[in-house]
Amino acid sequence: MILVRYVLKELIGPFLAALFGITFLFVVDFLVKILDNVLSKGLPASTVLEIFALNLAWMLSLSIPMAVLVACLMAFGRLSGDHEITAVKAAGVSPLSLMRPVMLVASLLVVLMILFNNWVLPEANHRSVELMNAVSRKKPHVFIDAGRLITQFPDVHLWVNRIDPVSGVLYGIQVYEMEKKGAPRIVYADSATLDYVDNGATLMFRLRSGETHTVDPDKPENYFRIRFFSQDLALQNVDDRLERRSRSYRSDREMPVEMMMDVVNEARAKYDTASQVAFEKRLPTLVATRDFVKGDSIVPKDAKADTELDSIQRRKSLQRLRMQEISSLRNTERLWGRMESEQKRAAQYLVEIHKKFSTSFACFIFVLIGAPLGIMARKGGIGTGIIYSLAFFVIYWICLIGGENLADRLIISPELAMWASNIIIGVFGIFITVAMVRDRFTGDSKFFRFMRAAGRKFRSIGRGRA
Repeated sequence: MILVRYVLKELIGPFLAALFGITFLFVVDFLVKILDNVLSKGLPASTVLEIFALNLAWMLSLSIPMAVLVACLMAFGRLSGDHEITAVKAAGVSPLSLMRPVMLVASLLVVLMILFNNWVLPEANHRSVELMNAVSRKKPHVFIDAGRLITQFPDVHLWVNRIDPVSGVLYGIQVYEMEKKGAPRIVYADSATLDYVDNGATLMFRLRSGETHTVDPDKPENYFRIRFFSQDLALQNVDDRLERRSRSYRSDREMPVEMMMDVVNEARAKYDTASQVAFEKRLPTLVATRDFVKGDSIVPKDAKADTELDSIQRRKSLQRLRMQEISSLRNTERLWGRMESEQKRAAQYLVEIHKKFSTSFACFIFVLIGAPLGIMARKGGIGTGIIYSLAFFVIYWICLIGGENLADRLIISPELAMWASNIIIGVFGIFITVAMVRDRFTGDSKFFRFMRAAGRKFRSIGRGRA
């Protein structure tokens, strides 16, 4: 029991340090992506903290399994480097016995991660999307960038070719106002400036030298082209208030397993309906064509009255059947397209379902990798943990992301796509665990010499850049 407490205590420090370090990297990457847009909105500190707190959920879902691997590598590597593993073996205790309490804790962590990924993460993602939508509606002019379509304004899309960094004048303006009926009104202008009016409730575009193109919604054949030297375009509901709106729609990453299974069952039901309709529409045409070719129906053929009129009638009947066949093929193709769409929809949600479980189970898989690697490497430094961890992180996420893409394209099943990385790394983990118990590999083996050489190369490159 003392040995168990000692091993678990040895893991706490590296786990917390790795968790903090990996999460910090995710936070920095997130800050780089959204810092400009968020800080330019003039948001209160509480709202900014809420944005980070909501996005911290997906960061933790990724960083916790990674931290388990780093902690196992560093903790067992230190025990092995200080010859404590050798002392334990001399006392008749197998290294596998040291791994058992860690695997038990990892199993508990798997259960907690499943609950977290199924209930906390989807809700946090949903609230984060709602909050970011509200932020995008507050002062959407800060989202105006040259060379991309701006869709943050209500019922208006905007394109700007160039923005003067000194004066802030916009050049090459294209405004698409979405009408409730008919074609959108399109406004082209050489340049424009921006002003706030009505105490910031309205954003006014001062357009210069342009044209307005519009279609009469009541008479679409009437097309109007109006040239102007100066024109003001007012966009309403653009103010400084952070207006939050409830959002009923949820994407696959905003749903728990129960909601996603409802979508999967709905997609499968629509697939079955479409396949049945395709069969029912295709079968009568095939039967009619078969009967006509055999001469059993459509136009009775009398051997004594094989006249030119009969030939014409038969040709017309054959032409009619061919047209029916073409129409049936087109309908069938549309139904097949609908069936494939429903299949992809079901696969997309099944991928997310299995991802919740597979990434959680990675906590246990990484113990099978980290502990024996740390023991056999006989190095407990942070450099060793980083090098080994990076190698297996890359392998794991390549398999996971590649499997997701293949599953979305219906090349492999969602189950195999999401569990392949766990299977591959788990098999390797079992192999090296057995090798560790049998003392088949040591820290002087070719594998560990290669990894240490790669680590020295990595550190020398880092020192050279510094």
